[in-house]
Parts: sequence; structure tokens; C-alpha cells
Amino acid sequence: MPDRPRRPALDGGGTMSAPTRGDQRPEFVSVAEIAAELQVTDRFVRKLIADGELQAVRVGRRLVRVRRGDLEAILRPVAGPRARTR
Repeated sequence: MPDRPRRPALDGGGTMSAPTRGDQRPEFVSVAEIAAELQVTDRFVRKLIADGELQAVRVGRRLVRVRRGDLEAILRPVAGPRARTR
């Protein structure tokens, strides 16, 4: 079996969208690219989309793309340790 090609990095290579001004990353990213970047499964990303937690657009019949800004909007920091007050 031949080696599978590696998925493109999220540096703008191998995607259909043009980079935005000042930022070399593409404006739209695929479900697979999001999954690779966040180290989760494609299924988890699709569940976020189906549940309405992540906005996505359909391109044609099968392609699903997410605006990078919509992805970044759902990412939030984990609460750090709180200072104890007595």
C-alpha cells in the first residue's frame, strides 16, 4: 500500500482559499484541518457544527468550510487557579 500524503499544514499551503491581509493563514479552513490543528477527530468538529456551536458553510454538495474567525471565537481559555482569599 502506498504511503498516504500528509495533510497540509495550516500555513496556507494546499487550501483553496486565499490568505487574508497581513495573515498568511487562509480565511476558510476544512473540517480535517481544524481537527488536525486542535488534535481532535473530524467527527468531533462535525458535531460542533451540527450542534450549532461552530458556524460553517457548505461549498457545493460535499465540502464544508469554517471561517478562521468563527473557529477562534469558540476557543476560550481554561480558568486558571484562583487566588485564595481568607
